[in-house]
Amino acid sequence: MIIRRSEVMGFCSGVNRAVELLEKAIARGEQEGLPVYSIGPLIHNQRFLDHMGERGVSIIRKPEEAPPGIAVIRAHGMDPELRESFRKAGFQLVDGTCGRVKRSQQMVEKYSKQGWAIVIAGDEGHGEVKSILGHVMHEEAYVIKNLQEIQKLAIGEDGQRKHQPVFLIAQTTFSPYIYAEIQNAMQKSCEEAGCSFETIDTICSATMMRQEALKKLCDSVDAVVVIGGKASANTRRLYERALSCGKAAWHISGAGEIPEEVFTYSRVGVTAGASTPAWIIDEVTNRLAGLEGLEE
Repeated sequence: MIIRRSEVMGFCSGVNRAVELLEKAIARGEQEGLPVYSIGPLIHNQRFLDHMGERGVSIIRKPEEAPPGIAVIRAHGMDPELRESFRKAGFQLVDGTCGRVKRSQQMVEKYSKQGWAIVIAGDEGHGEVKSILGHVMHEEAYVIKNLQEIQKLAIGEDGQRKHQPVFLIAQTTFSPYIYAEIQNAMQKSCEEAGCSFETIDTICSATMMRQEALKKLCDSVDAVVVIGGKASANTRRLYERALSCGKAAWHISGAGEIPEEVFTYSRVGVTAGASTPAWIIDEVTNRLAGLEGLEE
């Protein structure tokens, strides 16, 4: 079997920064005798979280769940009210919010203050989306995940869409292909309704680079193994992208989940989500290759 790695995979810069901040927090916690926390799972990778747990890092979601200590805000960001509640409870906050997420939060706050309806293309229950929604200054906000859900936007008594300006952004790990469909449809809908429409590009370049690198990889392999946590949105979209390219594909979290069917293919591609540590990628590729046929 020949194993080919995607040219772009693994930790993105935002995740890497959050992990580095957690490492510094652990060191400071040891020096000062303070407990160290991650407010929500730092990244969507259970093996990484288990490893951090062994080093004394606890995952909490509310300040009342633990005594004050050093608390790291994950790359997804945090609702402003929740941030303030941690601060008032005496926690020392370390802000690991991704720069792109911060920009989304700022833009949403700006446009909502001006009365624009806010639409976020993303997963409603995702931590990043929740943190962005926390910056909306009114109740006119919607989360949609595909073209069909555009109908969720408010409809007036006359059956027509409200004549309210619409500001659209995307979760940073959202599919650029689905987002393009949503953007085009919403722009057309707003033009027909006579309301203003604006959008900015908030999808992380790392997400698009991984998608494009995977597309290129699919041209030279028969099957694809996608490595990442099962709760990772960007990993799941890589898996869906591999399937859309017409390839056999599997979404696994580690080497222990490699299915036997993989070994029936002569050329297997490997990619990984933005929250997958390099050491897990290495474990999988080494298991697949059996120390033979590995191509970087």
